[in-house]
Amino acid sequence: MITASIFQTVEFYVITCVVAAAVVALSAMPRRTRAARMYSYDGDLMPGDPEAEPRLVFRVMRDGRVELRRTGLSGVGDEGEASIDVEVAGFDVSINERLRAGRGPAVGEAVWVMDFFGQEYYHIRYRSEQTGRFASLTLHARPGITVDKPLMQ
Repeated sequence: MITASIFQTVEFYVITCVVAAAVVALSAMPRRTRAARMYSYDGDLMPGDPEAEPRLVFRVMRDGRVELRRTGLSGVGDEGEASIDVEVAGFDVSINERLRAGRGPAVGEAVWVMDFFGQEYYHIRYRSEQTGRFASLTLHARPGITVDKPLMQ
C-alpha cells in the first residue's frame, strides 16, 4: 500500500513530466553532421549582358558534375576574377562569391564547374558580399536537372 501511494503524489508527476520532456528534447535534436569540407573554385568569365538581372543557373551534367552560371555580373572586366568558396556540411552547401574588378571590357557571366555533389538533395545558400545579393535553393543533383534562381538584394 505504501509503494502504491507514490503514484498519488505531486512530486511523482513533476518528475515524470521532466523525464518525458527530456526524452522529447533528445529525440528532436538534429543529427550530427560530418566535418565541413571546403572547396575553392576560380570561375571562367564569359561575355554577356552585365546589366541583366543577376541570377544563378545550376545545371547537373551527365557525369554528375554541377555547372553554376552567374549572370548579370556587373563591374567585372575581362582581366578581373570571379571565384567562389564552397563549404559543404552534410547536405548543406554555403557558397560565398568573391569578385575582383580588373581592366578591360565588362563581362556579364561567370561559370564554375563543381565536382563534389552526389545524387542527393542539397540545400544551397549563395552569398555575394560585394554586391549584397543572396539566394537560397534546393538542388536535386540528378543528371539533366536545371535550377534557375534570381539573386535577391
